[in-house]
Parts: sequence; structure tokens; C-alpha cells
Amino acid sequence: MAEVGATMEVGNDGVAVITVCNPPVNALAIKVIKELKEKFTEAMRRDDVKALVLTGGSRPSWDISVMPDVSIDLVVNTMEDARKPVVAAVEGLALGGGLELAMACHARISAPKAQLGLPELTLGVIPGFGGTQRLPRLLGLRKAIEIMLLSKPITSEEGEKLGLIDAVVHSKDLLQVSRKWALDIAERRRPWIRSLHRTDKLGSLSESHEILKLARQQAKQTAPNMPQHQACLDVIEAGIVHGGYHGVLEEARVFKQLVLSDTSRGLVHVFFAQRATSKVPNVTDIGLKPRPVKKVAVIGGGLMGSGIATALILSNIFVVLKEINSEYLLKGIKFVEANVRGLVTRKKLSHDKAEKALSMLKGVLDYSEFRNVDMVIEAVIENVPLKQKIFGEIEKACPPHCILATNTSTIDLNVVGEKTRSQDRIVGAHFFSPAHVMPLLEIVRTEKSSAQAILDLMAVGKTIKKVPVVVGNCTGFAVNRTFFPYTQGAQLLINLGVDVFRIDRVISIFGLPMGPFQLQDLAGYGVALAVGKEFAGAFPDRTFRSPVVELLIKDGRNGKNNGRGYYIYEKGSKPKPDPSVLPIIEEARRLTNIMPEGKPISTTDQEIVEMILFPVVNEACRVLDEGFVVRASDLDVASVLGMSFPSYRGGIVFWADTVGPSHIYRSLKKWSEVYGDFYKPSRFLEERATKGMPLSAPASTSPASRSRLSLVGNWRAVILFAWMPPEIDWLDINVDGAAELVNGLIAPLLKGCGIFLVSCETLAVPLLTASSCPPESVLASDEHFVSVIRKSEHL
Repeated sequence: MAEVGATMEVGNDGVAVITVCNPPVNALAIKVIKELKEKFTEAMRRDDVKALVLTGGSRPSWDISVMPDVSIDLVVNTMEDARKPVVAAVEGLALGGGLELAMACHARISAPKAQLGLPELTLGVIPGFGGTQRLPRLLGLRKAIEIMLLSKPITSEEGEKLGLIDAVVHSKDLLQVSRKWALDIAERRRPWIRSLHRTDKLGSLSESHEILKLARQQAKQTAPNMPQHQACLDVIEAGIVHGGYHGVLEEARVFKQLVLSDTSRGLVHVFFAQRATSKVPNVTDIGLKPRPVKKVAVIGGGLMGSGIATALILSNIFVVLKEINSEYLLKGIKFVEANVRGLVTRKKLSHDKAEKALSMLKGVLDYSEFRNVDMVIEAVIENVPLKQKIFGEIEKACPPHCILATNTSTIDLNVVGEKTRSQDRIVGAHFFSPAHVMPLLEIVRTEKSSAQAILDLMAVGKTIKKVPVVVGNCTGFAVNRTFFPYTQGAQLLINLGVDVFRIDRVISIFGLPMGPFQLQDLAGYGVALAVGKEFAGAFPDRTFRSPVVELLIKDGRNGKNNGRGYYIYEKGSKPKPDPSVLPIIEEARRLTNIMPEGKPISTTDQEIVEMILFPVVNEACRVLDEGFVVRASDLDVASVLGMSFPSYRGGIVFWADTVGPSHIYRSLKKWSEVYGDFYKPSRFLEERATKGMPLSAPASTSPASRSRLSLVGNWRAVILFAWMPPEIDWLDINVDGAAELVNGLIAPLLKGCGIFLVSCETLAVPLLTASSCPPESVLASDEHFVSVIRKSEHL
């Protein structure tokens, strides 16, 4: 592994090339910043250096690990106000701190297809390296706001058109052109541009205020619970009004506030948890490699089957779509075509790419094309005999290596494949509707599913831009099982007298895209009845049966499908609450007769959230206890990507740990005594609450079961420690000269932690004292690690 830091080479032309090296992603850790400053200082001092080029070599640059305080001097005084010009040579990715460094240079030369962006808002913070000030001055305010608030990268070619990039050249010519450009600036043949001084693209003050006003309104609608969006706009405005240097200082101050916020904690947790899903014990760690999947057969051209086919062909996987007759097949193909054309209409796909994708689709009525497929995904109706018949047929029609997957969302996989000899090839591929849009792929394994089949499906999931989460085989699998109490809890509340539309409003304010009743309208009442029956049969001890849906159907309602449900649906307008549904709900209340003394209960908005979501947490505890997910954070990812649980709350388990298991347990216990076993706390929750343990802590404390995490320990990483899931027992800290942070900030967080690997001996004693670990638990090392997850592979 190349040594972490910065190197400098001075050529005969008088250009010093400074190369950042922190593989694999050139993250801007403290050591790198320190050495950058040293190299720049040396270059400014040397008489044989006329100009400088800054490059990351051929590595991409992605930074989430720089403390603004230590960086401001570099990007303001050392670089921007340097006496010698600095040109950035950009290749691959320049995201976050990489782009901010480049913008502090006096010119930027890029290789083709480089990705440029400031995605920090996705982690609950703002750019902390001058990005909020320089990007508007280089691009113009409107486009800069779009890139930052949407965390939307642009290509180097687009950057050149907008003025962010000065020239795009072939990769092999990048350094040569950059060196010449730097000399041209030094010798006054090209302009010497200090971006913080520029105002020509900002427009007038009144124009800027109008753009910012509109952006604030849009952010309030699209990200109502995310403070980093408004904070970013405030910092941009401060720089416009008071000047770029003031803006950079304000940026650093606001960054430090945001990095400690609950929003950032939740988003960072999901960021790392999503990456952890790719590690599956006894699948990804046993030396297997995924086999190529070039051709997939999809059985069933309905809503799910056509969506799955769409996702596959958009990723250049050939699809054979099978239906039972020509009429259904034509409908299925038209569904796929509509999905693809819709992307073109919304400008998310070019016409040429759409035509190429559709050329990858072939419709069939028999199994003749199945002889050379690598995978089959069955997506027919939830009918056990039909699925068993299909699996018996495809086992004969497909080659021996072919994976046999079902998209069932409720049926036991052992039942689906019980008449099939190839049990090791049977897996669940549970997509969420619409399948070509929703990012989660729940991969279900039975006790007989082979590791190779699981690995192959994980690889396909990543190819089609899904996040695969491997789960166990049970009713509803992990996600639907965890969330089955969600709608039932809402139904229980309306039967206790709580207003149906108030419940939806409260849940939407909490952060879900819509409330449970509007969601039920969207899914259709047939689905609600079928799913409710399935879970009532599987878990009769803890289900609440409400007559509301049956009464709605009796009244001729079917939600959005026929325009009448809890809401009225008219084309071209938003759903409107339907007052005529209230007498139906009153009838249901009369039938259930559970209102205390026949009167509606009095609840706060917070109690509504808790009475609906605490039962979900309770079921999540059972899923964890029974081992149906690899780790608690997998359930967090699945809840965010599959059920649209707000990402800034970190997922269902993370949120529960934030609220506190003891509070959840006490609340459920109290409600169960009044309203019955629907609220009865699980054994797992009771145990964690009484022992003061987080829900996310692993069930076993044996050394073999412990997860390990390597943490780059500059300011942001030190703060990240507060978000670490409790199953992390190893912590690698790389904090140069920051022992005071250990005593002042980290010490309260270290109680009971496992083993620490620190980068300097000065930290060993404070860590040892703070954590009360045995002496051998703190190791001093000079090695620097880069990735938060990556180092776990080497411990």
C-alpha cells in the first residue's frame, strides 16, 4: 500500500507537482492536510518553483473526513492567496473535499468523464472546505445551489461549459497540459483567478436574494426535517452579503454545529450501514466469486414482473418475459415499454439508451428460451399451487446452474419449492413496487439455499442499482414482517376514536412520505385484506383485526384504484380527505367497541407516532432475536429503502435506540394492559430495556461474533464515534495531536468499548484511562487507515 500523505516532485520546467496519496479514495485526512500545507510552504519558499500542480494521481477523491478549522488556512491563505499559481489536475471523482481543494486552485484541468460534486448534504452537514463560497462564484448561484442541495454531481464536460473546469483533456495529457497551464498563469499568459474574489457570476444582490428565497421555499417542501439545507443557503447568503472570506469562516462554524445534529447522526449511520450490507457471513467471506448473469427469465408480466424486467434491461441484462397467453404477454411488454418511455419523458434516460434497453426484451409463451438462462425470477400472483407448478417446470427447462428465484412477499420459500429437487438453487428475490424504481432488493435464503446462489443474486442486485439485503425465510421476511403492525396500529387508533386524517398528517410530519391510510388507498384494499389475513394466521397472538377495510369495500371503495377511499382521487389534483368516510369509521368503532367507556381517547401527536411505530419496533426486536437479519443495521437500511422510513432518523432500529428501549418497553407494557396483546412487549425488548442495552447490540458477546470497525479519527470521525452501532467492538483512531479531544469529547463515549488502535502514543494513555480497558486493549501504531469499513478486512 502506498504511503499516506502528499509528495512533491519539481520538474525542469519549474513546476512542482504535488500528489495526494491516501488510497483507496484519497480521503483528506489530517495527515494529508498537514503534509499538503508543508509541501505548499516548501514550494513557495523554493526559488526553482514557478508554479504548482495539485493532483490525486489516478485515484478518485471522496472526502467525509476533514475538520474545517484545520483546513481553512490551507484553502484560503496557503493556496488561494499563494504567490505562485496552483492548477488542479482532476481525474475520476472529485467529490466533497476533493472538489473543494480543486476550487481553491487558480485553474482546473480535467480528464474526460470526471464526476464533480459536493454531496455533503446527504450526510447531514454542509461543505466544510470553502465549497459553499466558491461554487456559486465559479458556476453562478442557481446552478451551484442545485448541485449542493440535490447532492447532484456533474461531469467534467458539463463543468467546462459552466466555467468550473477550464479545459477537458485526454487522461494521458492531463499532467502535461496542467503544467503548461500553471506556467502560463505564472508568466501572465493566462488569467490568475482567485475564486473567492469573484463576483461576476453572482448577479446583483437583489437577484441573489430572490434565488435564495425560492431555494428556501423548495427546500422547505422537499426536505422539511433536514436543517442542513437551510443552513447551506444561509451560509451562501452570508458570503454573498459579507464577502467570501467571511463566508468561509461562517461555513466552518455551521459545519461544526451540524455534524453533532441528530439528522447528521442518522444519515451517517445509514451511509455506513448501507455499505455493510455487502458483507454476509458464510457467503461473501468464503472465497466465492459471483458468476456472470447475462440472461434472466421473468415469469409474469404484471405490475411486479414488468417492473423487474424493466430494471434488468436498463442494466443491459437480456430478459425473456413469459406469460400464459398472447393478450397478457402484450400487456406485459407494453408495461415495460411504458416504464422505459416514462424515463425518457422525465429526461432520466436518452432515447438511444431506451431503444437499446427495449431491444434486450423478448416475450415468450413457453419455456423454449429458458434452456440458456442464468436466472429465473417468478413474479406471478400469490398462489401456492401455481408457484409450485411453475418451479417444477422451470427446474426441468433451465440449465443446472440456473438460479430459481421467486418474488413472493409472503409465502414460505420452503413451501414454494417443496416439490423441487434443486433446493439449493431456490432463493427469494423480493422487489418493492415499483420494482424498477424502489432501491431495495430483499434476498431471502432458506436453510438449503447455496452461498453461490445468494452471492450471484447479490451481484445482480448491485448491477441493476439495487441495495441487496440478505434476510431469513419467515412470513413477510424481514421488512414486511417488521412493518405489519404499522397499518394495524393505525387501525387500532381510529377504532379508539382518533381522527383518521390527523393520523396521516402526524405520520407525514414525522417523515414518512404519506400516512398509513393514504398508503392503504394507494396499495388497494384487496392487498390489505390478503396481507392482513396472512399475518393474522402467522401471528394470531399479536394482530389487531379491524372491520374498516371490509366496510369500505362494501361501500364500493377501493382507494386510488377507483378514486374513492379514505381520500378522493381526481386526475390532476392532490388527494383530498373524504368526509363521507367518517360514518363508515363510526360503524367500525361500534363493531369493535374498544373505546374506553365508549369515548374517544385523548392523544398528543407524539403519542400517535409512538402508538403506531413502537409496535413496529417491537416486531423488529423479534426479527433480530430470531436471527432473520445479519445485523441490526441491515434492518435500518431495509426500513429506509423499502418502507421509506426517514433516512435522517437512521432507520427503525437506530431510531428506537435514539428514543430509548426502556421508554419503548414501558409504553408498550402500559398500553398492553389497557388495549391488549397487540402492544405486548417482546422478550427481546424487555431484556434489552431492563439491562440498559441498545436494541442494535449483538445477541452474542463472544469474540467471534464481534464486528470490527476502522475509524479515521480526525474531527468528523471522532464525532462519528457517537453514531457507531454498539456491535462495533474495535475502534481504530487516527488523531494527530488531538489528545485533548479524547479527554474532552471521546472519553464519555468509550465506556465498555473493546480494543483501540491509535495512531500516536500520546493518545494511548487517555484512551486507556477513558475506556477502563486492560492495557493490551490499546495499541499504538503509526499506520494510517482510510476507510471506515475497509480496515475490518485486515483485523
